[in-house]
Amino acid sequence: MSWWETLPTLGIAILVFFVPGLALLWTAGVRGAGLAVLAVPVTTTVVASAGIIFGFVRIPFNPLTVVALTIVLVALVTAVRALLRRRGAAHSRLELPDPDRGVYPRTPVNKAIVLLAVLVPAVIIGARYMAGFGTPESFSETFDNVYHLNAVRYIADTQSANTLTLGNLTETSKGLYPAGMHALLALVLMSGGQAITVAVNWGSILYAAVVWPLASLFLVTRIVGSRPLTLLGAGVLSAGFSSFPYLMVAFGILYPNHAALTMLPVVLALTIEASGIRSGQLKLNGHAIVLLVATVPGVALTHPSAFVALLVFASPAIVGVYVRAVARRYRGELSSRAFLLWTLAAVVYAVGTLGVWIVARPPQSAASWAPFQTNAQALGEILGSAPMGTTVAWIIFLLTIAGLYVIARRFRKHWWSLGMFGIAAVLYLIVSAWPIGTFRYFMTGVWYSDSNRFAAMLPLVTLPVAALGLDWIIGRLGPLLSHWATAAHDGPARRSPLQPLRGLAARLQGPTASSAAAAAAVLVVGIAGQGGTLANVQQRLSTTFETRTDSSLVTVDELTLMKQLAGIVPESDMIVGNPRTGASMAYAFSGRHVIAPHILGARSDSERLLMEHWSEAAYNPTVCPVIKEKRAYWALDFADQEMTPRGEPLEGTRDLADDSAPGVELVKEVGKARLFRVTACG
Repeated sequence: MSWWETLPTLGIAILVFFVPGLALLWTAGVRGAGLAVLAVPVTTTVVASAGIIFGFVRIPFNPLTVVALTIVLVALVTAVRALLRRRGAAHSRLELPDPDRGVYPRTPVNKAIVLLAVLVPAVIIGARYMAGFGTPESFSETFDNVYHLNAVRYIADTQSANTLTLGNLTETSKGLYPAGMHALLALVLMSGGQAITVAVNWGSILYAAVVWPLASLFLVTRIVGSRPLTLLGAGVLSAGFSSFPYLMVAFGILYPNHAALTMLPVVLALTIEASGIRSGQLKLNGHAIVLLVATVPGVALTHPSAFVALLVFASPAIVGVYVRAVARRYRGELSSRAFLLWTLAAVVYAVGTLGVWIVARPPQSAASWAPFQTNAQALGEILGSAPMGTTVAWIIFLLTIAGLYVIARRFRKHWWSLGMFGIAAVLYLIVSAWPIGTFRYFMTGVWYSDSNRFAAMLPLVTLPVAALGLDWIIGRLGPLLSHWATAAHDGPARRSPLQPLRGLAARLQGPTASSAAAAAAVLVVGIAGQGGTLANVQQRLSTTFETRTDSSLVTVDELTLMKQLAGIVPESDMIVGNPRTGASMAYAFSGRHVIAPHILGARSDSERLLMEHWSEAAYNPTVCPVIKEKRAYWALDFADQEMTPRGEPLEGTRDLADDSAPGVELVKEVGKARLFRVTACG
């Protein structure tokens, strides 16, 4: 199947990702670029919340019920706005105005430049993902993908997307697991997506190539401003980091982290806007607060660690606002009652952040990733945007240095931006270079003390710093070139070698020509930053998404057999197999239930009995009753190559490998992959 043939799935994914959010935002009065920026986070809030609510009231989760809920919410928003207007509210519509409105004229050229700021990274990232995936049906040959693909299939089959019970996909092991991303992708599949892998791959591309650039540019406007050329440069730079968005798909595979981090800049920007830190006033932005309520649940229900990151990265802005309150109270400009409220809010934020920081983490035994470098190496990787030992991104490095210079010169205005960058830098330093211990776990345990996850967050806070540097350069380079182009040529009457360039620069002094020329220059410089380590990351993607005859999770033969299971195994029956050999992927690829849909998770006594003794049905009297109860008449033999060898024996299908198990028959064989059916149980 080619990418062109799967465009219907892309169309469905776009509708599922954007339409609920767009409908609600438009009804609430949001207009302009904010519609596109906020749509996916709002949609995710609706869909993920629907999964929980529907689970409690026993309503099936499917496209029709989600559409019905969206219509109800649109009606509620309409009613609220009407009520506000009747009560004389001056502003009943949600607005997030451009902080630089009127500063940069909305000329056709500037509009085109801003559009390019979104389109260029979308094309670059989308092309790299498609090339890395190879085909739309490819899938990541990694440990976590057993769960992620099966979770999407599970939601589509059971019409249940409850974060509180999604767990490890069985009744025994059900528990809390964020369902936001899986629920969206399941809706794509249920709405006519051509295959589970096609839906997941197009969804990943939408998150990386569309949501991430939009979100990043939104954050840049709230920290740096909205100079069109700066936005164009920031957009191109958003596609130039090796650690995000590419790393979360090349490593893991960490689909929920990937999705949540693409939306994180949106909620961080809204928090900055809500705090009023940029305005210089001591006043919260109510519209931004309402939009935070509409977007934060979606991010948190996609992956809670992104919510923790939001609380931590936003803390410098919150501290800055409180310091402003302290200063105004000291000068007598703030009443004691108002100051008490600000103090209470700051304390609640601090205590709440600390509480979430402590609670939202796995046990220390699960945070087992070790440091791998020195402090000096970590610092170099942070400044060079080259985490995890990748090659220095020189253009981003130079712009980051320029941005730090700008912050130093305008420290009172931008110190909180440096605070966000510093927090991410310190966390990466600790996780990648400090020794294992209680302190390292306390600081990094929320992210399993995994350097890859911290590396993926660095671009979020590095991009605004680099954009500050770029904005400063653009602001000074324009007048400098103008002066150079129009300055009289002094000295002997001879032709300067630079005269042709001076003449060209003089002809480009008009507002349209100069903007177009500058945009072209920014594009050339930004695109020049592609290649090198990004090519290596793309190659890593290609390796991860390649199914070979010797793949560690699923081989070519095993995949071929699993895709035939739907025509062999009855829909009501269940398949036994060692999940560590990739046999559990049969559920994702065929829709036929497996005894262990994830490598991890608690097992019931009957499930464990089948996983350890299924092939003994002919002579072990305890096996057949359980086989009949579960209708587990089938077993997959994928030999003994395990993705993650562990101490747990899982011997239930081992006798199939050497044909020593009595009371079973071979039904289908593709290379070394074999499907058996038990005959000993009648």
